[in-house]
Amino acid sequence: MTPEATIPHAAPASPPLRNTGLHGAFWTRCLLKLLRFVPMRLALILVWPVTAIIYMLARPQRRAILSNLAALKPEQGPVLRWWSGCLVFVNFALTYLDRLWCMYFKKEVSWEVSHMERFEQLRAHPGGVIVFTIHSGNYDIGATLFAQKFGRRLHTVRAPEQTEQLQKLREQELRRTEQQSPLLHVHYNYGDNHLGLELTRVLMDGDAVAVQGDRVLSAVSPVAMSCEGRTYQIPRGPLVLAEISKAPCYPIILERTGCLRYRIHVGECFSDGTSRLRADDIGKRWLPILHRHLQNHWDQWFVFEPLVTLEK
Repeated sequence: MTPEATIPHAAPASPPLRNTGLHGAFWTRCLLKLLRFVPMRLALILVWPVTAIIYMLARPQRRAILSNLAALKPEQGPVLRWWSGCLVFVNFALTYLDRLWCMYFKKEVSWEVSHMERFEQLRAHPGGVIVFTIHSGNYDIGATLFAQKFGRRLHTVRAPEQTEQLQKLREQELRRTEQQSPLLHVHYNYGDNHLGLELTRVLMDGDAVAVQGDRVLSAVSPVAMSCEGRTYQIPRGPLVLAEISKAPCYPIILERTGCLRYRIHVGECFSDGTSRLRADDIGKRWLPILHRHLQNHWDQWFVFEPLVTLEK
């Protein structure tokens, strides 16, 4: 599911005005036009050569992925790691295609829930709850599906896009999504103090808030934490939100299992909100969950910044 929740930190930030490179809306608009004529099967075949070209050209993103893989899977040699990095790019492209097919062409998405009893426990909780997730699978698809099945108001948090044109496109898409799923509400993190207060308020009102606990961008305050010989840079905002609101925290992570097919991994509650845990204590409970998932599903961790390193 691309969102970061924050509590007070840096000064407000707004999307850059230039529409350049991979972060522009131009490529998405071209792809939408192409998908109107290209059969799904052919599109799935073309993903591989097109993504290989992008992988070669996107040097900063490629280096970040390889850096993360070097820490997550140190047993891989340079050649295997290079191939693994390409797989991450391919999986990202496939989830992006799923998103466009679902959002613009009304293709149905099939999904399954692991540990359905935990999902029912989460849904039955009478007060506000915090859902911790990561940049895995497809956040937009996952948030929409989860809100539909959850049956309660779900507030998600997104980081603004890196260009103004792409930001406008995303806002148009999200307005359409919110009309189709009235229980889903999207908030943008522009780096001011108001978002944390707003999320605390909606939690006190008994709603659910979904935050991403794995990615640190310019408007997000980081915290370094260690797990099994790795040091992760994770966002501090969700941890502070959990401390202040004292809302129960559940890990829910999306996995793509095939074309327009997804599995939602529902973990056990790792902070029940009854004990007086500080933000760092909550982070120490969340990080092992994140780490264990990435050990098994490293090929679907779509962060393009170096966020994990091996401890010396």
